[in-house]
Amino acid sequence: MTLPQITIVVPGRWHAFDLARELEQLGALHRLVTNYPRSYTRRWNIPDAKVVSLPVSAGLTKVAWKVGGEAFAMRQQFRINDLFAQHAARHLGNPDLVHAWSAAAEPSLLAARARGIPTVLERSSSHMLEQCRILREEYASLDLRWEETPHLTVERELREYGLVNRIFVPSRFVHRTFEAAGFPAQRLFLNGFGVDVSRFSPGTKTDDAFRVIFAGSLSVRKGIHHLVAAFRRAGIPNSELMLVGGSTAETSRLIGAADARICRVGHVPQNELPAWYRKASVFVMPSIEEGQAMVQAQALACGLPLVCTTNTGGEDFLALDGEGREVTPGVREFAAGMVVPAEDPVHLAAALQQLAAAPRKLAAMGQAAVTLARRDLSWRRYAAANLQEYGRVIEAARTGTREKVS
Repeated sequence: MTLPQITIVVPGRWHAFDLARELEQLGALHRLVTNYPRSYTRRWNIPDAKVVSLPVSAGLTKVAWKVGGEAFAMRQQFRINDLFAQHAARHLGNPDLVHAWSAAAEPSLLAARARGIPTVLERSSSHMLEQCRILREEYASLDLRWEETPHLTVERELREYGLVNRIFVPSRFVHRTFEAAGFPAQRLFLNGFGVDVSRFSPGTKTDDAFRVIFAGSLSVRKGIHHLVAAFRRAGIPNSELMLVGGSTAETSRLIGAADARICRVGHVPQNELPAWYRKASVFVMPSIEEGQAMVQAQALACGLPLVCTTNTGGEDFLALDGEGREVTPGVREFAAGMVVPAEDPVHLAAALQQLAAAPRKLAAMGQAAVTLARRDLSWRRYAAANLQEYGRVIEAARTGTREKVS
């Protein structure tokens, strides 16, 4: 059977390189268009001949951060992404379908549409308008200034939603935000991310401390302030909170007063993360908004129970083992972890207290996490599900039954 040939257009890496690797192994990758150099894509065993590298925008992003920090880089975001987007549209090749990442996809979508090539859009966060609302309100509640997403970026993203045959989303949370915005459910495809189980695997914890670990940027969006508040509120004896990830302008404000039990580890390369996970008792993802944090799958694969908010996509990982049960209003317990409301340190603290007080439950959840990851969280499963949906989109376009696009 001849598989459809897919061109991926992505400004950055995200999970696109994992998808490209799997599609290549399945015989379905036509081309990867990215702003990373081929020396980097080779790490994913993607053939040079199938990589179009447009590195100027990546270089400009680094310069913008170096010159003016996050705020300046955000203000330049649209121009830099547009530079990539305009060039990428010239390098689609002759695929059966184009899979492009949001906010830098519009020129490629229009070019593909002009040639009768169906398209799908990757949106790895909530609907753009909902994402902006959540962040704007959270920053305001903290009396912090949020660097608004450039209006040109917002407007382009909204246009992209109307140009594609399908929008691929990674979690129920994201799916709900699109439906709430009036986007047709039949034009959404839900497929959760994966993890490399050969790199992320359990180890042996060598002490009896109850150690909570988080991995990601220490930011408002990631809900670090809620995690710190919950950890302090829980007051668990012999406990420690490890914050793994780069600092942001607001990090010190979010963490507050010095606390010997709270360890800021700093940025850790991906290949070193498993060693940090293996030191921990439980992984917490307290985000107020995101599509599906992949570090959650990594932690599960390393045998850590997952405690996450409803706005992280972690619920989708845990629900692969069944829908769980509601233990208190808004709190759901699964075989491999717990889901709590976003922006709610009280329920998060209670979840941590419950797990710290029940070593057997903690161990059982850890074992369930490993089983779940090995059974359902491979990148091959993710790519295969995408491939099936690509086929449906292509067939609908061929037969003239595709959904109407604006």
